Formats: sequence, C-alpha cells, structure tokens
Amino acid sequence: MVYVAVLANVNGNLPALAKALEKIETLREEGYEIEKYYILGNVVGLFPYPQEVLDTLDDLIRNNRVSVIRGEFDQVIAASDPHAEGPDYIEKTDYPEYVKRALKYTWEALGHDGREFIRDLPIYLVDRIGKNDIFGVYGSPLDPFGGKVLPEQPTSYYETIMRPVKDYEILFVASPRYPVNAMTRYGRVVCPGSIGFPPGREHRATFALVDVDTLHTKFIEVEYDKRLIEERIRREGLPEELVKVLYHGRI
Repeated sequence: MVYVAVLANVNGNLPALAKALEKIETLREEGYEIEKYYILGNVVGLFPYPQEVLDTLDDLIRNNRVSVIRGEFDQVIAASDPHAEGPDYIEKTDYPEYVKRALKYTWEALGHDGREFIRDLPIYLVDRIGKNDIFGVYGSPLDPFGGKVLPEQPTSYYETIMRPVKDYEILFVASPRYPVNAMTRYGRVVCPGSIGFPPGREHRATFALVDVDTLHTKFIEVEYDKRLIEERIRREGLPEELVKVLYHGRI
C-alpha cells in the first residue's frame, strides 16, 4: 500500500519535526511505502528554530518529497515582508505581546531569504493521490488563515466545512491542532494533529498517514524532548509565556 504523510503546525519546533521525520523514515524501513509529505503550515511561529526548520524543509523540497503551504503565522511573516505590509505589520496584529515578540524574533532570524521562502509558499494545496483529488488549507476552505475547524463535532458540521470543496475526495486542514478524521457525504475531512504546537499538556508530535487508494487514515504520535526547546527559549531571551505554551498548550 502507498501512503502520504500529512503534517501541520510545526511552529518553528525543530526537535518535534526531527522526531516526526525520523519516525517516517522508520515506517519506511518497516515496509510503509510513503511517497510524499504534505505540510499544511504553520511552518514557523512561536518556537525558536525558524531557520533550521526551513533548512530541513528545503532539503525535502529539493528532493520532491514534500509540498508545503502557508499557515496563520506564516502569513504574518509573509505580510510583514518589505515587499508587502512591512516589518511593522506584526505590531499591528491582535496577538498577545509575547506572540508578537516571538514573531519578531522569527522575522529577524529568517532574514531576507527565509522570509522570501515563506512568502513564496502557496496558500492552498491541490494535488492527486492515487485516484483521489485532494485539497489542503491551514484554516478552512472559505477562510484560509482565520478559519477554524473544531474537533469532535457531528457529521453535519464537517459536511458544512467540506461543501465548498465537494469536488475533492479529501480535505486536509490544520486549524484544530487535534486529529480529526470525519467522513461526510461530500468527502473526508482530516486534520493530522500538531507536530510542534502543543494543543494540550500531554502533547506528542502527531501526524497522519493516509492510504492513497482507500483514504484510510491513521495517526502517529512521537515523543520529543521539550527541555531542548525550553532551554533555547530562555537562551534567546524570549518570553516566559512560550515555555508555558510548550508544556500546557495554551496561548
């Protein structure tokens, strides 16, 4: 059987991403034929490894193994590029001050080339796996960055989410940060969970494996060392609130 791996919400968390990619390689060695990765944003965001994450993804992109789209925080970085709104754009957002500080750190750490990388990422993912057409977006089909898809909702809720893209067999979204696998009369809605942005206290890096023919979806969890990120946050002089997010999963 052939699979695609679907990841989301990296958020500049290199240790979590590295463990997830290591797990994917282990699955390959165990016989899973994983032909491609999709990353639904946020590539960068709260945690202090933005350039290292981009370097890792760049290697995968060069090998034609990954397709990446923008997420909510990626869009802020793209909008704050001098070719767009300019670097003062971050200060104009409604995020808490510590989130703004994290995004400003990311903006500086990426430099011109890194910000250009983010700005060049597409907003939507459109592809074909097996005989199935897929559509991917960070938030929701009608609101790619501000839209939110909730976990553990009735089927009718996911049918409403899926209806605008009902010509596709599967919709990938990143916004819940919790795994979702909902079958509707229009198609399947899948959120792969979160790699690096904890949705709750007991967070493991979570991604999805999707069978390209049947669209059967399984979720894979991987442990990562949060102490590495905590030490980096403090070493870089970033807000203490980010440590709380790391361990408790709340902004």
